[in-house]
Amino acid sequence: LFTAGADTRRDDEGDNVRYNFKDWGVEILVKFREASTLQVLSAQTHSGGERSVSTIMYLMGLQNLMSSPFRCVDEINQGLDERNERLVFKRIVENSTLPAGSSNTDHCGQYFLITPKLLPNLDGMENENITVLFVFSGAHNFNSCLDWNVDKFIEDKKNFLSQDEEEDASNGHSKGGRRKRKSR
Repeated sequence: LFTAGADTRRDDEGDNVRYNFKDWGVEILVKFREASTLQVLSAQTHSGGERSVSTIMYLMGLQNLMSSPFRCVDEINQGLDERNERLVFKRIVENSTLPAGSSNTDHCGQYFLITPKLLPNLDGMENENITVLFVFSGAHNFNSCLDWNVDKFIEDKKNFLSQDEEEDASNGHSKGGRRKRKSR
């Protein structure tokens, strides 16, 4: 209902009707199981994961109606089970990699998904239009950006692998029949 900034309007009989905007809200109807009926999304009826999936799908539906240079979602995947996290991520990839249309404003915009974790092997990560940036913080980070040395990382990895092979050989394990090891 559009009221042009006013909290009253005339009804069909010409009388002023006053709206109580503090009582307004949005009700999203959802159904998660084939045999169930549509229900209003609520904390009393639905799990946190169901509410998160419903909310992000609703927001993505709204975003398709407007043009924005970027969208930012923060920890939308928290509280989701693996199946729903994969579903939400797949939908974000689909929405954020649509080709641009004929005008400058006919585009999907960029998506910034901020999260402390992502599941491995998510569908869409191989999409050439996806860029993943990792931001690390904590006690085990570099002291300076100059400490970032890709050649040293590669050399360290080669040394680690050769040490692993030497250890396996000394323990009687062949290269093809190596035991599973936890990554270090």
